[in-house]
Amino acid sequence: MIAQIGRGQWFRIALVLVLFGQPAWAMDASLTNSTAQALNLWFACQLAAGLLFLILFWFRRQVLFGVLGALVLLAGAARLWITTPLWFPRLEISPGALESHIMLAMVAVQAVVTCLVLVRHRGSGLPGGILAELGVVRVLLFFVLVAGFSVSATPYIAYGHLIPYILQIGVGGVLSSLQIATLLALFLVAGPDDPLRLPVAGLAVFATLASAALAWTAFDRLPHVEDEVAYLFQARTLARGALWTTPPPEGARAALEYYLLDIQGERWFGVTAPGWPILLTGGVLVGLPWLVNPILTGLTVLLAHGIASRTVSRSRADLVALLMASSPWALATGASLMTHSTVLFMVLLGWWCLVRAGPGSTRQDVILALCAGLALGWAFVTRPLDGLIVAGLTGLWLLRRLPGGIGQVVACALGSILAGSVFLLINHAMTGNPLLTAQADYLARLWPDTANAYGFGAHVGPPEKSWGALDIWTGHSPAEAVLNALNGLAALNLELLGWTFGSLIPIWALLLWRRRLDGLDRAMLVVLLAIVGALFFYWFTGTFYIGPRYWHVTLFSFLVLAAAGLEEIAHQMPERFRGRFGNVILLLCATSLIGFLPWRGVTKYHGYDDYTGDIRRQAAAEDWGHALVIVSSEGDLGAALYLNDPFLPSGQPIFARDLGPDRNAATIAAFPTREVIYFTVPN
Repeated sequence: MIAQIGRGQWFRIALVLVLFGQPAWAMDASLTNSTAQALNLWFACQLAAGLLFLILFWFRRQVLFGVLGALVLLAGAARLWITTPLWFPRLEISPGALESHIMLAMVAVQAVVTCLVLVRHRGSGLPGGILAELGVVRVLLFFVLVAGFSVSATPYIAYGHLIPYILQIGVGGVLSSLQIATLLALFLVAGPDDPLRLPVAGLAVFATLASAALAWTAFDRLPHVEDEVAYLFQARTLARGALWTTPPPEGARAALEYYLLDIQGERWFGVTAPGWPILLTGGVLVGLPWLVNPILTGLTVLLAHGIASRTVSRSRADLVALLMASSPWALATGASLMTHSTVLFMVLLGWWCLVRAGPGSTRQDVILALCAGLALGWAFVTRPLDGLIVAGLTGLWLLRRLPGGIGQVVACALGSILAGSVFLLINHAMTGNPLLTAQADYLARLWPDTANAYGFGAHVGPPEKSWGALDIWTGHSPAEAVLNALNGLAALNLELLGWTFGSLIPIWALLLWRRRLDGLDRAMLVVLLAIVGALFFYWFTGTFYIGPRYWHVTLFSFLVLAAAGLEEIAHQMPERFRGRFGNVILLLCATSLIGFLPWRGVTKYHGYDDYTGDIRRQAAAEDWGHALVIVSSEGDLGAALYLNDPFLPSGQPIFARDLGPDRNAATIAAFPTREVIYFTVPN
């Protein structure tokens, strides 16, 4: 029977296996946070945007450009529809679902229209000219990278599903190649060639507003992982002028216990590094903690533009600012309550000060260097490993200004020490040892066998088999480190620019096609390799929430290299096509903002990890006041516990975990003056 199966049937069987197959690791997890109505509304918006794009170019008498542009948006949306958004994204089609067949039909229409345009203009020199210029080997290697990073290998290796992994790569590579072909076709038809320059201030304001809108809607202005609960706890404690608060009564401690919140003697505190919570305190004091990161995101766009314009060119700076302002990775991180936007802002602020300083030691140069040191030191206070690496590399670069710039070197070092000493002083206050952080002390007691160790070994990482595919093998090894790095790149390939066919494509083009990197490009590649290399020895990459967030300090580095890669792609094109290049990039950024970012918000970030605003809204609607609210939920209780004031004051509700009737009695007895309300979080 096997011998009777034709090649066409083998292809269909393979397609069914990769798209319809349900490996065991996928069956036990929800594929999306979205409801059918929300997803349908998202796709209706994509159709409306595609129609508006088509109408716009209809009136400009550039109909075919409008058709191809709309297909870029809609085919990208179709690919997102059949992509599972959680944990490790992959292609997945529901058998028999009408919507799935509509999405495949849309991709088929894109293929037909694109082929017709390319065949009609086959003598244009595009793409044949690029192939002739670069050679077959480099072009093939380019497409191998495009296909290879279209899906993460981690879950397939973890659960032994190698054939579906290979098939996912094949189908992902075909879909990405089709989208690239459509983009090439956009250059062959009548369309806009006038360059469009966007003001950098406008891009910064847009980034702030877009990130704030995402924080308000998809993130619902609340934490979504345990770390964010701890940051808010710390910020609220600091807002009262304290490093810790009095622990809850003994009988209630189990109901109020939460990861990264520690009780030592008569002290109750969050254990994470203090740099971000100190900044977050300002947002807490004005009642808008969720707005701090979006503001930093907008300012980061300005800093990135300033650095690139002074070190490379205004055109490169404009491109970097555009990519950053439209990057789903930047905007989603800015919408969260995580530390990473702060670290990136501080690093770029330090670099911005140094590139503005001259090579000498005038008063202005020294002041700028001092400010740079303070900023880089605060990056260390926020995320110590990131701060150490970046400050060390920056110091090596700054030494090139000797001997004339000795004042700058001393001032920058002094600023770093002054800011960094804040961390050491807080460590001394919390643990009695300036070199022992509260988090390291806490994890040493929580994970006594591993203590969240750094490096390789059988006893590195979390307790055995407690993190699933996020930590495949017991301990940490070079093989797992390579797998983590590949997983981070696969996640970044989707998240960095939101280009479904591959956000890393410009970087592959740069590394494969350009013979020599410029000065800033080389520096950013060193920073990137240093951060990724350092994390090679850490057991975790954290791609499941807002992309490879442990790498977020390298965002500027990736975008500088991406902008250089886009310039290289334009350079490889025949000269008559280069005038349209900026408009095609603008189209891709628009499709990311219209399609990818809302898709992420609808299918992933909203209600992520069962954190919702239901409890907050219920408490406000019913005025629970002085009540003790016993909360039960099938998901994480952080969405309730984050609402607690660390000082548990009178007149405000206390939210506690439902531990069952017997243990709840102890919680209730600990707060005898409070009315008891039982609340179950809706599924």
